[in-house]
Amino acid sequence: MSTYTALTKAFIKSLSMSKSNDKRTRITMKVIVAVVVLFIFVPVAIFCSLMTYSLVDNLSYFHIQDLGVAMVFHMISLFSLFFGFNVIFSEFYFSSDIEFVRPWPVKAWELVASKFTVSFYVDNAMQVFMVIASLVGFFFAAKPGVMSYVASVFATITLPILPLCYCGILSMIVMRFTKAIKNKEGVQRVSAVVLAFLILIFVILFRVLASNAEDAVHFFVTETNSPFVEYMNKIFPTVHFISRAIAFGSVTDLLIYLLINVFAIALMLLVAELLYFKGFENLVSNGKAKARSFSALMEKSIQTTPFKAYFKKELMILVRTPSFFTNCVIPNFIWPVFVLIILKMQTYDASLTALRMYNTNRPKIVGFFLIVGSVVFSLIMTSLNSIASNAISREGKHFQFMKYIPVPYDMQWDIKVLVSFLLTFIGIWMYLLPACILIHINVIYVLVAIALSILSITFGSYMGVYIDSIQPKLVWDDELSVLRENTNVALSMGIALGISIAIGAVCYAFYAFVKVRLLLVSLSLFVLLALLNLFVLWRTAKRGKKNIAEQEEM
Repeated sequence: MSTYTALTKAFIKSLSMSKSNDKRTRITMKVIVAVVVLFIFVPVAIFCSLMTYSLVDNLSYFHIQDLGVAMVFHMISLFSLFFGFNVIFSEFYFSSDIEFVRPWPVKAWELVASKFTVSFYVDNAMQVFMVIASLVGFFFAAKPGVMSYVASVFATITLPILPLCYCGILSMIVMRFTKAIKNKEGVQRVSAVVLAFLILIFVILFRVLASNAEDAVHFFVTETNSPFVEYMNKIFPTVHFISRAIAFGSVTDLLIYLLINVFAIALMLLVAELLYFKGFENLVSNGKAKARSFSALMEKSIQTTPFKAYFKKELMILVRTPSFFTNCVIPNFIWPVFVLIILKMQTYDASLTALRMYNTNRPKIVGFFLIVGSVVFSLIMTSLNSIASNAISREGKHFQFMKYIPVPYDMQWDIKVLVSFLLTFIGIWMYLLPACILIHINVIYVLVAIALSILSITFGSYMGVYIDSIQPKLVWDDELSVLRENTNVALSMGIALGISIAIGAVCYAFYAFVKVRLLLVSLSLFVLLALLNLFVLWRTAKRGKKNIAEQEEM
């Protein structure tokens, strides 16, 4: 046990980002963290609370309030499975510390247990807030007893255990009995199929939870034996028992819940003793391939301008690195799929003819939502794809490359922003522009929306790079860590969401209640976004180079 404890402490400590000695930087980071909590964690918490409250409040009349808690917990479990898959694979087999730990006299179950704890620590941060928020909604909707509070404590701490155990067992079986995964790229290819399936389940489940209270009651009362509910309970049996323990204060269900979690961990550690070290035998060295690739690269190299070379380098890193491609590039181009799925699930008519008819009858309302929506959506997508907010952290151990190449910092900075801008802008308007044409939206409205979108994406990109320059995460084992363990990504997203919510709420209030004309709303947005861009450009010019220079001293 002492070996497990020592390994766990060392692995968790390696996750933390380096701390700046600059007082101004520390204050800035604290302010931005407060913004993240206010505009990311608080909205998510409110959403989970209200959703749980609505379900439990209505289902309690039929004495099946445990199903309301169960559906929310199923969503959170899928969330854990969705984000834990790559984390487990990377931590178990592809983190750089494995090379140093393997020669030690460490048992397989000790190493897996410590790695699992680290993965649980990383994956459980957001889920804790979601579980607590859901339980708050339940407590307001019901009048639980003492045992319900006890069960809630266990749920808050241990709910993601079973999904992550699934990921751990699956990773060891795949690595032992197949040769499909030989490196991190293989992990991404295999996980892409699994994640696509999980996304589909998540969308279906979200549709059920997003329905109104009356539909939810009808669903649970009439469809409790539906295949979907049965399958979800079979996949995550712990959710069924902990939900009953919370809803009815059942000690028996709580004990069964704990026993299932203990059994899952024991089974994973048993599998580790049998398969974990043997799984490394299928990992092959690709040193020769790298040498051939380098030789081929040198033969094909041609002289070009610094701008083109650096732009190509930034773009290729995003496209050729599976983690970056999956998490940074793909979201810009697949978002319409989810929009179409959600629209198809709605009861109202969302056909092209219906949208054209609505635009004909109320063109100014459509123009308002297009103009304001383009600003909000552009800000959110720019932060969501995190291309800008991890632009410097992506350099990692090659950070010194930024210092020695004959390319000015200003140009490097602008190119990172340009890559973020192009991928985001193309991803948004390659779908929105044809949609506007098909719906016959006024050309003036479309042009105004495009102009505002350009300003929004530019601001979001410069802001993201600037935030990442303050304290970039340059020490990481795998590319996924740059996204999952980099607080700058969350900071940038929090600021973007906060500005988006403020812009959307204020514009809607003035347009709907004060009856401000759409022209004035558009001009106000132009002025606001222009000022925001000037501000972030001023901060970049004043502190950007200094931030990078301070990091060079590390």
